[in-house]
Amino acid sequence: MKKLNVSPGDIIATLFGTYHHYSLVTDRICEEGLPMLISATKRNGTVREETWNTVTQGKQTYITKLSLNGTVEEVLAKARSRVDSWKYSLAGSNCEHFVNWARGVGMTSNQVQAGVAGGLLGAIAVGVLSEEPKTLKVFAGAALMGAIAVSAAKAAEKKKRPSP
Repeated sequence: MKKLNVSPGDIIATLFGTYHHYSLVTDRICEEGLPMLISATKRNGTVREETWNTVTQGKQTYITKLSLNGTVEEVLAKARSRVDSWKYSLAGSNCEHFVNWARGVGMTSNQVQAGVAGGLLGAIAVGVLSEEPKTLKVFAGAALMGAIAVSAAKAAEKKKRPSP
């Protein structure tokens, strides 16, 4: 795994198949000498501050170009205020919603928006282009286009910073 030169307040994105998991780099270091991360996960069902390796699971990880609306201290305090109290939901309060909320830009998720839009376009395309648009065909088209749209939504988020 390539070492990233991260700083407290950086937002990282870890590739898990067709989606990116967003986390906030904290000002704490774990026993392995790596930064701690705060994120909302389905695995926990809430927000937790966890070790780098627990969150990233050895997967490809990037520093995003997302900025904070506030100081690092303010954003970390806001994020920590939701530890064990955030209710995870894929559609309404996932990792990207949490990071965007903590950094001060509202409860938004480009991946969810792209997935919904892509799914609708896929379903419409199958319905219009298929001679016999069966439910399974429409669902498969929606799922395929939704996954492609989610993948496309995350690609523009990364920035490179040289390692020390």
